[in-house]
Parts: sequence; C-alpha cells; structure tokens
Amino acid sequence: MKNIFVITQRNYFYSKLVAIKILCVFYFFTLSTCLAQPIVLESDKKISSLDSSLSYYVQEENENYTLEEVSNPSFDKKWLKNPSDHLNLGYNSNIIWLKVEIENKSTVEDWNLVLDLPYFDSITFYEPFIKNDILEIENKKDSISKWKIVKTGWYLPYFTRPNIESNNFIFPLSLLSNQRATYYLQVQSVSPVLFPISIATQKQVIKQSQVSHVGYGIYFGILIVMLFYNLVIFIITRDINYLYYILTVFSTLLLFGSYSGYLFKYIYPTLPEINTFIVKIGLVGIAMSTAIFIIHFLEVRKYTKWGYGLFILTLILSPFDFLVSNSIWHEYMNTILRVHVFALLVVGIYCWIKGNKFARFYVIAWVFYLTGGLMIILRNDGFLPITFWTTHGVEIGSALEVILISMALADRYRIINKEKEGAIEKALELEQKTTQQLEEQVKERTLKLNESNEELAQINEELSINIETIEQQKTQIESKNKDITDSINYAKRIQDAILPSQNAIQSAFKDSFTLYLPKDVVSGDFYFLFENKKYTFLAVADCTGHGVPGSLMVMIGVNLLRESIIEKQLILPSQILMNLHQGIVSTLKQKETGNRDGMDITICVINKVENKMYFSGAKNTLIAIKNEEIIEYKGSKFSIGGSIKTEGINFEDEIIEIDNQTSYYMYSDGYQDQFGGKEDKKFMRKNLKNLLQSIHKLPFQEQKQILQNTIFDWQQIGNASQIDDILVMGFKI
Repeated sequence: MKNIFVITQRNYFYSKLVAIKILCVFYFFTLSTCLAQPIVLESDKKISSLDSSLSYYVQEENENYTLEEVSNPSFDKKWLKNPSDHLNLGYNSNIIWLKVEIENKSTVEDWNLVLDLPYFDSITFYEPFIKNDILEIENKKDSISKWKIVKTGWYLPYFTRPNIESNNFIFPLSLLSNQRATYYLQVQSVSPVLFPISIATQKQVIKQSQVSHVGYGIYFGILIVMLFYNLVIFIITRDINYLYYILTVFSTLLLFGSYSGYLFKYIYPTLPEINTFIVKIGLVGIAMSTAIFIIHFLEVRKYTKWGYGLFILTLILSPFDFLVSNSIWHEYMNTILRVHVFALLVVGIYCWIKGNKFARFYVIAWVFYLTGGLMIILRNDGFLPITFWTTHGVEIGSALEVILISMALADRYRIINKEKEGAIEKALELEQKTTQQLEEQVKERTLKLNESNEELAQINEELSINIETIEQQKTQIESKNKDITDSINYAKRIQDAILPSQNAIQSAFKDSFTLYLPKDVVSGDFYFLFENKKYTFLAVADCTGHGVPGSLMVMIGVNLLRESIIEKQLILPSQILMNLHQGIVSTLKQKETGNRDGMDITICVINKVENKMYFSGAKNTLIAIKNEEIIEYKGSKFSIGGSIKTEGINFEDEIIEIDNQTSYYMYSDGYQDQFGGKEDKKFMRKNLKNLLQSIHKLPFQEQKQILQNTIFDWQQIGNASQIDDILVMGFKI
C-alpha cells in the first residue's frame, strides 16, 4: 500500500510539473508575439530599417511614465510593434517612447543608432551601462542610476548632440562583441513624428554624413547661384519681378537651411530658440513672396479676380503665424501653404489658358515643386512611407523650380524685348513711309505753286505734326539708350568691387603691375588674388565674350574660384582648375543646353614657407624672365567649360623654385591679338614676349606705362579700334 501511495504521489507531481511547463511555454509564446524581436548584428553591414524589431508607445497627456516604469517587465504588454520599415506617426505632440533590443554577434564595436531627421524638439536617449561600467555602479550607492542618459534635440544647443559632425541625431552604442542590451528613446515634437532609424558603424555614419553634405551643398549652391544671378539681372534690368523672386529664393534658402540643420550647426549653435523663428520666417517669406511674385509676374488681376483674391488672402493670413502659439503654428502655416501651393499652380494654368505668354515655364516649374511638396505632406500625414524621395523630394522640386522660374523670368524679358524691337521697327517703317509721303507731297506742292495759301498752310501743319512725332520717337530712343548705358555702368561698379584692389595686389607683391583695359564698359577678363598664412593664390582669366555677357562669366568664375579655395580649401592649381571646369559645366547646364561658354586661365599658388610656386594653366601660359632669359611654362590644351564631358580632361601642376631676381608675367590674348601698325595686322605673341624681355629689369610701374603706350601707338598707327579686353599682369616675388 505504501508503494502504491508513493507511485501515485509521484505521478501526480509529474503531471503537475508537465502542466506548469505547458503553461510557461504558452505564456512565453504569447509574450513573444506581442514583443519585438531583438536586432542581431552579425557582420559590419548597416541595418537600414529596424522593421518590427522596434517597439513604441504613445504616452497620453494624463500619463507621466518614467524610464524605470517603461523598462519594467510589467510594462511589456503596452508596447506596440512597428508596422512598417520606418515608424511614421504623423503629427503627434504626445511623448513617444521607443524600445529596441540589440545583440552584437559581430566583431565590430563602434555601432551607432542613427535617427536620420534633424528637427525633433527633444530627444532623451537611455543606454544601459555595460562592460566594466556596470561593475563600478553596483559597488556604489543604490541611488546612482544604471543608465547613461543623453538629452538633446531641436530646442537644446547643438553641442548636446553626441556626434556634432552630423546634422542628424547619432547615438554611439557601447556594445562589445557577444553583448546584448536594450535601449530606450523618449521623443517629443510639434513637427511630424517620423522615425527613419538605422544602425550603422562609425565609418558608415561618416560616409552617410559626407554624402548628405555634398547633396545639400549642391542644393544650396543652386539656390545661392540663382539668387545672385537674379540679383545681377535685377540690377541690370531694374525689373521688379526679379526682386520679388530673389525674396522667394532667399526664403527657401532660410527654410531648408534651418530644416536641414546647417544654420543651427554653423550660425547659431548655442541659440536653439532661434530655430523656430527662422523656420517661421522661411515659411511666411515663401508664402508672401510667391504671392506677390505671381500677382506681378503673371498680371493675375488682369486675368482672374478670384485668383487675385486668394493671394491677397494669403498675404493677410501668413503674418499671423508669428502670433499663434508654438503648439499649433506648424499646423496653421502648413494649412495655408497646402492651399497656397495648389493655388499657385491652378492660377498659373488658368492664366496660360487665357493667353498669358509668360505662364508656360512658370507652370512647369510649379509642377515639380508641387510634386515634391505633395510627397512630403502625404509622408507627414502618414499616407506615404519614409523614403529618399518623400524626404528630399521638396528640396529637389524647389531646386528645379528655382532654375525654371529663372528661365521663365528670362523668357519674359526676351518676349518684352522682342515686342519693344517690333515697336521700334514699326516706328522706323512709319518714319520712312512718312518721309516718302512728305517727299511726294513736296514734289506735288512744287508743281502747284499757284495753289492757294490755305493748301500751303495745311501742308505746313501736317509737316509740323510729323516732325513732332519723329522728335518724340527720337527722345524715347535716346532715353532707352541712356537707361541701358546707366545699367552697364552700374554693372562696372559691381565688377570693380569683386576684383582685388591695387592696394591688395601691392601688399602681396611689392613689385608688380596690372594693365587692365576692358574693350567695353565691363570686361570678360578678370584677375584674382587670395592670401592666407601659407599660400598666395593669383590668377588671370579670359572668359568667353566681352561686355555684359563676359561680365556674367567673370562673376561665375570668381565665385567658383572662391568656392574652390575658401570653401573646399583646394591648394593645387590643377585641382582648382578641375573644380572650376566642373562648376562651369554644372552652372551653365552645358550637358543639357549644349552651351560652349568657358574661360582660359592661368593660376599660380605661391608657398610662402617652402619658397615654391605651383603653376597650372588652361590654354594660358606663364612667362618667367631672368637676366633676359625667357622661360615659358605652357598650360594644358583644355579650356575651362565649353565641354559637356569631364572624362579625359586633366590639368597638370608644375613646381617652380622662386627667387627675387625673376619677373613673372600672365596675360590674356587681348594684347597680342590687337590689330594695328602700318599694315593693320595683329601685334602677335612673339612681339609681346620680346617687349617683356626688353623691359623686365625696369621698375614695374614703368613697365606698365611702356606696355600701355606701345599698344595705344600700335592702334593709332593702324587707325584700329580695340577688338578685345586686354589684361597683362607682372610681378616679382
């Protein structure tokens, strides 16, 4: 009996144990279906999307959870799985908790959690102490937290970000091989709550940041070039439409410079409260400037009263964005912009249908902008996934819109000029016809001298009217000519301002001269000087064309040189020339338009420390003369720009040992190509070299005077006018 009792008791115990095991398995299986699975790092491959491994919880307004509460196992049932590649909660001002568990089975130990979005209001990152840190904390008082806490965000200074090289939020993970840890993020923002989260190594983070910087550099470069391009055109033409569009481009630059984080990073890193203000200025500026621009550019009031009323309403409502509370201003302005952007496109199409000649480029431009804006709006509202196009579509659209609107302004200016030319042509035809009629009338009156005085008086009256008409037309033509001349003179002042002053050149080179003789008021030749502690950069360039077209190429060339040397910090002349070539091809869109404008240029970089000079040229040479011995350093056979390809084009550097006995000369082809002399032929390059050889030992100012007198005498003898811009620069180091 005792044995039967023991066996029965043992069977009961085993049955109970099996039931408990089944319940445990069922419990853990149920729990695993509601909790996200950990991310396993098995190689150095980037994890682009956390998918369902990311858990989240939206905290209600009446809830106030702490990290200890959300990290407690009892909270597990409240976590929700991420339903897509990247979590998108749209506009949600509540506190969002994120949770991700990561296990490192790779040999890589420099992993980072990357939140690829720069404008979250506040972010708190919680990382558990691992490695030896946990041992140190366990030996301390219990009150010490076992979490590393990083607080950062849009409303905190830029230096609070763990990785300040990236505009996004990069959180390093202290995770060694074969370690596993759970990380938490607490996020809150009035902007769209999007979570394009990835896990990447430090090298991958740096590469991604570099790609982002290059992309935004191109984007901001397009905006800045278009801004200055339209500014120059406004100065030349005085067309107010260019000024309104400059305000639109500037507002776009402010908005995306702030949204992308670059203004925060480089301009006001310790003043985060400016972020919201700059965004407001950008949004309001875009709304108001585009409304004013379309009203004037398409003459909206003439074509549609309702469209005009819509834009006046935008101008009235937009400034109220500065008065509404911070919790609703983003939604308020987005609502206005949604309506406004569609109105810009619809009104443009309506004006085009009604016969407005200027609306075609405008409509095409806004299709691109509207497509990009629509994608980001649908993404923010949660209807589209987070991708490259839904994130950066509006920047790409705005860049295309800026370029196409500039083309629309140019097209408008072309049409107006064509109409003016037609009017002048008709006036001249009328004048010629009137003159012929007058001659016939004079002949008839000569044959009819015996007619009455009344007929003669009538003829005199008609003559007076016609002469008055001609005088009025003459006055109008003279006035237009004066306006054009004044614009070109003003452009000369701008060009003189961007060229280095003679004082600056004299400061860099005590023995030097610059002979600069533009053919017209403004020049297509230019010279460039820049100095830093170690290097002196000197360049002489001959752009395609002269006059106003040449001066525009000068501005592009000077800006690209400054970008190459100051922003990109290129040192070697060959690198500067290649960057200049690529910039000209890109700026003038030569691959698309077939434009062949460019420049020939000589660049010298003087190393003050090593007493060496690096030379490279694009179809231009450098002349060195010492003790009447001439050394000619020839540049590359390639020009800058004027080619749709960059493959196969290269520029070489030549290192020159410098001394204070050698005179160096750089020049454009204007001097040697000038006609004159007894036989009215070109001066020729050989004669220029012989002239420089004969005067190189004289003081440089005397050399300049001899060169100037020689070319003037050459022209006077041949009774020839100047055919091209002339630029000769000499210096001794």
